[in-house]
Amino acid sequence: MPDHVLQAFRFCPRCGVQTAVVGASPFHCSDCDFSFYFSPTAAVGAILSNDQGELLFLIRGRDPGKGKYGLPGGFVDVNETLEEALVREVQEETSLTVAQARYLCSFPNTYQYRGAKVDVLDTFFVCRVASMAQLLAQPEEVEGFMIARPTEEILSNMAFQSNRRAIEFFLAKSQNGKIEC
Repeated sequence: MPDHVLQAFRFCPRCGVQTAVVGASPFHCSDCDFSFYFSPTAAVGAILSNDQGELLFLIRGRDPGKGKYGLPGGFVDVNETLEEALVREVQEETSLTVAQARYLCSFPNTYQYRGAKVDVLDTFFVCRVASMAQLLAQPEEVEGFMIARPTEEILSNMAFQSNRRAIEFFLAKSQNGKIEC
């Protein structure tokens, strides 16, 4: 857990008493017995492949990782399932509609933006869409797209290590770059 988050809990959010131990995880107030666990934020990522075993890569349009490759995906909103977030994020970033999705794997990630560090648990799904022909980038988030077989050059230029690990996991489990949904 980032130090700045742990340090923010100098006072109990329930009763307001100053804590004797700053930076503990979980936070525990000895006065009112309140506990708070600093868990990672949930995020989703989509691995979309075509019949040739090529994958869809985003070219990120903003930091972190502006100009680097990524997978379609993003943070899970409050009251949203992983699957709902996956469908929403793919639609928002690519204009594609997920027809099927199958859980693949998860990896921890750190999202650093404007000096803040957020611990994230990225959950990856193999997805199927009717066609990739209608790709349309969300200009605030995505510079463009690339459909290609993952090479070492591409993998070395991924914005997030968790995305690279998910692609490597996918390739190890797939046949000819494809896993059926």
